[in-house]
Amino acid sequence: MNTPTVRKTILLSGFLCALLAAGFTRAQTRASVWDGVYSEEQAGRGALVFGQVCAACHGEDLRGDSNSPGLIGVSFMFLWEGRSLGELFTSIQSEMPPMNPNSLLSESYLDVLTYIMKVNNFPAGQDRLRSEFEQLDQILITPKP
Repeated sequence: MNTPTVRKTILLSGFLCALLAAGFTRAQTRASVWDGVYSEEQAGRGALVFGQVCAACHGEDLRGDSNSPGLIGVSFMFLWEGRSLGELFTSIQSEMPPMNPNSLLSESYLDVLTYIMKVNNFPAGQDRLRSEFEQLDQILITPKP
């Protein structure tokens, strides 16, 4: 092999290794709903908002009905497993309530999201969940590890 070809091969190999390492690091930094990413206080506020705004369609027990999806258990995981909290938050905010989407404060939607997490037995943590999409998009909805 000639020297320029060897250099190109080494450079290309180094570049590919760097890309793989960056992807591996990013994959490692993704959180899941099992990492305690919301606070009990948020979920408490979310329960109040849910009762006032969401329960009429999704039911007090979050099991839904023929017109509204269940937000708990197998029904919830069927729809949301493998997706991010960012996707769920965006869906709730842009579609709910059906007659007046995006009519609540962003924090109220976030509180409802944390209440849904609580009733699905995802653990609470010390810090409150924030509504920045970039952060929410890094938190995956996964089955119990």
